[in-house]
Amino acid sequence: MNDKMLQRYLETSVYTDVGPYRDFVLSLPDDIASIGMLVCDQITHPSMYFTKVSPYLEENYYGKFSSYPKHRFKNEDELYITAVAMIAGILRLDGAGFTKNRDVTKRITVSCRQASVLFSAILKAKGIPCRSRAGFMDFGDAGESYMEHWVNEYWDFGESRWVLADVDGYYEYEPRFGYSQFDLPRRKFVTASEAWLGLRKGTLHKKLDVFSSDPLEGICEYLFMDFHALMNNEIFYSYQPLYLRGGIRNLSEEELGELDELAKLLAEPDENRERIESLWQDNEKFSILTNNTQNIYYDTFRQL
Repeated sequence: MNDKMLQRYLETSVYTDVGPYRDFVLSLPDDIASIGMLVCDQITHPSMYFTKVSPYLEENYYGKFSSYPKHRFKNEDELYITAVAMIAGILRLDGAGFTKNRDVTKRITVSCRQASVLFSAILKAKGIPCRSRAGFMDFGDAGESYMEHWVNEYWDFGESRWVLADVDGYYEYEPRFGYSQFDLPRRKFVTASEAWLGLRKGTLHKKLDVFSSDPLEGICEYLFMDFHALMNNEIFYSYQPLYLRGGIRNLSEEELGELDELAKLLAEPDENRERIESLWQDNEKFSILTNNTQNIYYDTFRQL
């Protein structure tokens, strides 16, 4: 891996810049596992409020979920889109800093994309190249099902490799399967590009749990999130290219072919770096984004 490539993943975005919290972030531990565990300990996943939580987790990890303030959202993703916002929220709830085994009432309630962004931000500030990735994770160990998920890849200078890590703390960070949550086997994660090409070619032999009635639509969303994340632009879930606002099924076969080519490039992001960056800079269809609110404004003003 050349120095220019690694330098690219030390750069920050509006999402991963730590701003006024740089000194605080630099005061955190330096080893990956300790950082990952601390990130886990500052967050709780929204799904925990809609599932039956085991007494073991409540007693040893989170505290009683019934104590969570009723006036707070059970999903605070939209409140904490950037690393700065997350750090501010965590410190507001407990000024002691990033504390171990923080009670659920003192955690921010955010999902995997936010956890990934926060981890990327901390590692970048500490001089460790890191990038967020969007795809599908096997939360078991048998490869039976893969769920929509964001993870991280950080560069291990000693072993000269990208290491796969998951800091989303709604499952325990203990080594349940004999490996660390912060150095996962590659088989655990299906990239968005692999999922897209597999579905398009009919060669995808893994069950994906996609939160969309149209699997191709759901995978396409993750394809673009991964594309933007690799360009250090870790977009929020609701941000998607403007030209796709009419739905994936309204695309021509030529346009679907363009997405096939994008997926092929993203399958080897380091080897195809220059071509991916060229798309990022020159293909406005892939880079001009919209969200649900903008769609409403767009429809309203188009009718005037």
